[in-house]
Amino acid sequence: MFFGNKAFWLGAIGSAAFLAVFVWLFVDFGTIGDVLTEANYVYIIPSLAFYFVAVWFRSARWKFLLRPLIGAPQKSIYSVVVVGYMANNLIPVRIGEVVRSYYLSLRESCSAPAAFGTVAVERATDVLALLFFLAAAGLMGTVGVERAVGDISSEIPGGAAVLATVALLPFLAVLGVVVVISTASSATVLRWIDRFMFMFGRGLRDRLLGIAGRLLEGLTVVSSPLNLAKAFAWSLPVWASEAAMYYLIAIGFDLRPIFDSQVEFMAAIFVFTAAANLAGVLPSTAGSWGPFDFFGAAALVALGVGQEVAAAYALTVHVVLWVPPTVVGAVLLILDGNSLSNLMKSAKESQQPIAGDISS
Repeated sequence: MFFGNKAFWLGAIGSAAFLAVFVWLFVDFGTIGDVLTEANYVYIIPSLAFYFVAVWFRSARWKFLLRPLIGAPQKSIYSVVVVGYMANNLIPVRIGEVVRSYYLSLRESCSAPAAFGTVAVERATDVLALLFFLAAAGLMGTVGVERAVGDISSEIPGGAAVLATVALLPFLAVLGVVVVISTASSATVLRWIDRFMFMFGRGLRDRLLGIAGRLLEGLTVVSSPLNLAKAFAWSLPVWASEAAMYYLIAIGFDLRPIFDSQVEFMAAIFVFTAAANLAGVLPSTAGSWGPFDFFGAAALVALGVGQEVAAAYALTVHVVLWVPPTVVGAVLLILDGNSLSNLMKSAKESQQPIAGDISS
């Protein structure tokens, strides 16, 4: 279905390269085989319930963000979200977000670029929610977190304060851009964009400004601090549900005895949730294979978990995250008389471009 697509193979190559680094740094095949053999996979079954609860909260959040564009949806938003995650799992640089926006435009007769604007808000609130969980882990007094941060900050001039500032700057920048764009008038933002693109010819600038104008429609719902706060509030149960999924799988890998208390164990799961998923917020490999596993395992190793256990756990979590939406998304598209390759082709050929052409 997708094997003739250049983007698919680019993602496959990128994922393979990142996973090779992950295996080189973390994996001893003899030991990791023992860890995987001894794990209790029964806990995966209830963990899947939490995953689909998280998807329900994602669809409810998107429904809130889409309200100014489509009102009450005519068809299931949940199905569109699952199809989008299937596409993200198979194609790199988060092209699944483009596919999701275009698929919604077919089902709800709305602007695909405007829908894509709401996805940008989702990503920003995801970052904020994950940082909230990271801060919560610190407040819960995880000894491992303090030790890991202390080791790193001791090597940096200025210590922990400088480390915290540098780590937060990219995310504060994202929040700042979203707040400024969502609270300023569309005309003002378009003037800023026009000035920023001074090096382009007038024809290309007009085309890009047209796309930007439609993207800005998707920010209508967060045109006030209160609505932005509501979007952030919807993101908290999304990641709480996913963290609960990780927690259950961690019990199956017997990670609880590694930590001194139940509170530390829960805090470690929050750290894993934040580290693994922040690595996948920005466009990268298909399904975030490589970044998710590397940063998730690295976070656990910093907290005192053995390398092979951390690697086996991270890979298992990732497989459990990857398989359900990929299979269910494909089934939903088939039942709808469609396919991912057709959606990508139609999105590329449509007269409402979102973020440039999708390479084929």
